Amino acid sequence: MNSMAHRVRAERKRQGLTLGELAKKVGVSLLTLQRIETGKSSPSVALLSQIARHLNKSIVSFVEDTEKPPVFIKAKDRQIISTSSLTLHIIGPKGMIAPNIVISYGEMKKGKTTDTHTNAGIEWAYVIEGKSEVTLNGNTFIMEAGDSQSYDGRAEHSMTVLEDLKFFGVYLEESK
Repeated sequence: MNSMAHRVRAERKRQGLTLGELAKKVGVSLLTLQRIETGKSSPSVALLSQIARHLNKSIVSFVEDTEKPPVFIKAKDRQIISTSSLTLHIIGPKGMIAPNIVISYGEMKKGKTTDTHTNAGIEWAYVIEGKSEVTLNGNTFIMEAGDSQSYDGRAEHSMTVLEDLKFFGVYLEESK
């Protein structure tokens, strides 16, 4: 059975309609609808439009491949970015969730700092453990375990670690 046929059948069943009930609403024979749902025939665009209308769905929901296969990344295959002050594990690389999202886990030791920098996107961070002093656009504040922040990465920002730090981050890259 093709994916379009499967989606039509699944939606009809989800709505609690019998094959005969939907066929009557659409104005086709039960056999015609059965052949569509089993993939033995393909409906015209006009007929698929009628089926979609009576199921309160868009045609696109039946023909567009919206299912994304699962993605698995083994720990040994994970990208790690390491500098003298930061170890960043990329646990959700671009494309795993969406083409412009990166999820990371980072660790920094007490006394380490990041240079003032910018990124073209939105950043979000959650402190799992430790404490840091964050400077964002010239304003300084303390982040501790359980705190989170979100900001426009184009703003100048830096960090100084006050206690060994573990954090989780999400980066939403700006569309080009």
